[in-house]
Amino acid sequence: MFLQKLQAFLPYMLKYKREMTIGMIALVMTDMTTLVIPWLIKEFVDLLPQDPSRSVLLKYAGLLFLTSVVLAVGRYGWRKYLFGPSRKVEFDILNRLFAHLLTLDKSYFQQQKIGDLMSRATNDLRAVRDFVGLALLILVDSTVVIIACVSLMVWINPGLALSVMLPLPLVSILFFKFIKEISKRHQVVQEHLATMTSHVQENLAGIRVLHAFAQEENEKKKFAGLSREYIQKNLRVTKLFGIFTPSLMFTLGVAAMLSLWLGGKAVIGNEMTLGSFVAFNGYLMLLSWPMMGLGYVVNLTQKGLAAMGRIQEIFTSKPVIYEGEGEAADVEIEGSVEFKKFSFAYPGAEAQALSQVDLAIPKGQTLAVVGRIGSGKSTLAQMLPRFFDAGQGGLYIDGKSVREFPLAALRQNIGYVDQEPFLFSVSIRDNIALGKADASDAEIDQAVETAGLSGDLSRFPQGLETIVGERGVSLSGGQKQRIALARALIKQPRILVLDDAFSSLDAETEEFIIKSIKKTVAGITTVIVTHRLSLAREADQIIVMDQGKIVERGTHLNLMQKGEVYSGMFKNQALARQMEITLQ
Repeated sequence: MFLQKLQAFLPYMLKYKREMTIGMIALVMTDMTTLVIPWLIKEFVDLLPQDPSRSVLLKYAGLLFLTSVVLAVGRYGWRKYLFGPSRKVEFDILNRLFAHLLTLDKSYFQQQKIGDLMSRATNDLRAVRDFVGLALLILVDSTVVIIACVSLMVWINPGLALSVMLPLPLVSILFFKFIKEISKRHQVVQEHLATMTSHVQENLAGIRVLHAFAQEENEKKKFAGLSREYIQKNLRVTKLFGIFTPSLMFTLGVAAMLSLWLGGKAVIGNEMTLGSFVAFNGYLMLLSWPMMGLGYVVNLTQKGLAAMGRIQEIFTSKPVIYEGEGEAADVEIEGSVEFKKFSFAYPGAEAQALSQVDLAIPKGQTLAVVGRIGSGKSTLAQMLPRFFDAGQGGLYIDGKSVREFPLAALRQNIGYVDQEPFLFSVSIRDNIALGKADASDAEIDQAVETAGLSGDLSRFPQGLETIVGERGVSLSGGQKQRIALARALIKQPRILVLDDAFSSLDAETEEFIIKSIKKTVAGITTVIVTHRLSLAREADQIIVMDQGKIVERGTHLNLMQKGEVYSGMFKNQALARQMEITLQ
């Protein structure tokens, strides 16, 4: 299981095997040089009774200075070539993670919390970096130093070394006893940290709602509760290390006690020299860091493996929408649309959102989709750019199944504007040019004019260069919708889908924009999802939806003559509009 988890790191680490090899060599060189120091001290101490000359003293002082220089070079080497690659591994994983997230479908993000994904891309990735860099460093360092120190201690005095080593197997017993529980508790900590991140992200995104409902104090209490729980979960990990680390130190303390007692007797009995005794204890002290380092390695390793497991969960998620083959540039779309016995249900839902839909929209025509809330209007609109995979039955564009189109080509030819458009925290110009980075000033000006945004630009401090703030927070709902419309139009799509895209506009502005679109973008197939039937009146075809089915279809005049669902809805809206005018 451990090796299986470790394999996830190998592709990234092997990419930098040359640098990491240099780092390992520098680390081993540093460790070997460190081991020379107690031996030099041993030689020097054994010479003291012989009254050494000044030249001898200078010789040992020079050797100690030389070892210090080598240690400095070695430490620089392993910091650069071990910590450096760990940062590059973090960079590679982050880039791959971001690229992979962009390939996943809308349905995936509906099932995930953004805060949790952010936690995996930040906190978990930091734990992975620490494992690749620091944990690997300590592991190699500890292994080399332990083997070398024990070997030298045995060389100096085998009997004393055996006696001192007797308590050390306790370390292994503690290690294997605690490692599984530490892993579980680290996993719980990482998951709770993701919950906290998600909570913060959600609160900041909905800050205006919290202010409007005066919920600041309640949210503070909730977050304080989450923080206390996070501390408690961390303390459960700390408690284990509160037993593990002191146990290591106690073991070393017992070993030091045995060394001083038995080694001191050996020196008094002339069984070993004073220099050898000093060197022996020097190597024993050098063992203290590796023994403590084992506990730290366990901590970093469990955090790193748990974190990489959470990141791998994202990598193993695959898009459910598979696109057709071919290059996007080679695809030309005219704009005719047809649904044949089309049905669709959202992932995990029992009821169908669309049921046996038969619908044809000839190229260049305008279709209005009306109906009650939850009748399937928006679902129908989202099928065209394949935000969800096409369900049962057929959905065709220009007589070709949408599954056969490369997604990039399909979506480049479809302009989509929904009721709550998302704007990026860049300038208005950059938001409009999102789908066409090389758009000229003339094209942007034309899109602005068609979207009815020209009059608003004079009120923006820097016109098109005004930064809109995160999610367009500095703009009104109507301004955001018109910027989103300009963004869709500048692509010069062959199919335009307006999913209740004028809900924040007044009827007059809405009518002006529709006429402007028809005048400016001739021959475009338009699908308008709307609750305002005054807007549907000008459409070439109107469908009325209820419970995912088309219950009426025809032109405005046809449907009014039938006197059924559409007629009743239109008369009710006209009456409500008349009452508003009267009250004004």
